[in-house]
Amino acid sequence: MKEIDLEIADLKFPLPSSVLKELRKEVLRINYYPSGNYPELKKAFCDYMGPKTALGPENVVFGNGLDEIIDLITRVWGDFTLIPVPTFSQYFQAACRSNQKIIKVNMMRKGSYVFNYDKSLLKKASLVWICNPNNPTGDLIPREKIEEVIDSSVGMVAVDECYFEYTGKTVLDLVNECKNLIVLRSFSKNFGIAGLRLGAAISSPENIKKIERIRQPFNVNRMAEKAGTIVLKHKKEFKKIWAEVLRIGRKFSAGVEKMGYRTFDVNANFVLVDFSSESKAREIFEKLSKNRIKACPGWSDEFEGELDNCIRFAIGGEKDMERVLDVLRH
Repeated sequence: MKEIDLEIADLKFPLPSSVLKELRKEVLRINYYPSGNYPELKKAFCDYMGPKTALGPENVVFGNGLDEIIDLITRVWGDFTLIPVPTFSQYFQAACRSNQKIIKVNMMRKGSYVFNYDKSLLKKASLVWICNPNNPTGDLIPREKIEEVIDSSVGMVAVDECYFEYTGKTVLDLVNECKNLIVLRSFSKNFGIAGLRLGAAISSPENIKKIERIRQPFNVNRMAEKAGTIVLKHKKEFKKIWAEVLRIGRKFSAGVEKMGYRTFDVNANFVLVDFSSESKAREIFEKLSKNRIKACPGWSDEFEGELDNCIRFAIGGEKDMERVLDVLRH
């Protein structure tokens, strides 16, 4: 029986052959250093963001995956960090590594994720996190809510849009006018190069300079630098994959709901399923493991917040998801 890895929410589909062909050529040049300032990658990324954003290379910094970007942002602005839970655990872990003050704000209301920060906290925090769509619930945060947080915050507001390609929802257009805004993007979840580690932060030139001062030289390796430039040229091919991921994910979600379990909204390459109780979730998780299916339980270190009733499934191929449904049915 083949193992199905639906644990880590990266892109489970193979890279387009045209992308692999270009990447193979770069392997022959790994004896060279990366460029350090990444001008070619920055140009490709700015072109990808589009002319309407009016953003240039001075607005972008790259990191060794979004984990490093989160860590750098936290080191610069995270004296007092606000984190909406449940969410991605790295916001919390980065603050812990820097021994900073943390307040976790519970956004769950009767089993649903309802994003709402108290304005009194926004007047005190030096760093406020927003994950949109939220990982692992998949909920989209209304733009007006994000704008309210930016307007009400005295500190930096970091909006993690690492799943942007699945939703098209962004506040990137606010970067030039809002000096307390940083937008994060990833190449792992959407472009299938998670193993190379590449993430980006987009903000005002003044904010980017503060990050650059503490960034390690050559923090992005040469293969990641070249791969990022290559995949951005193949947007049309990836768009087909993103659409297919959402189709399969929503079909899987509908199949799970027919069994009487509740799923959260599918706005990225994962589905969060609520199995009503922790005991039921743990029983199902054990059955999945026995059938060589890896999934990410809500009680894992991947998430911060109480999700003991839930399991998150990264979306794989259609046959893989059908097999998962078959195991759940029995």
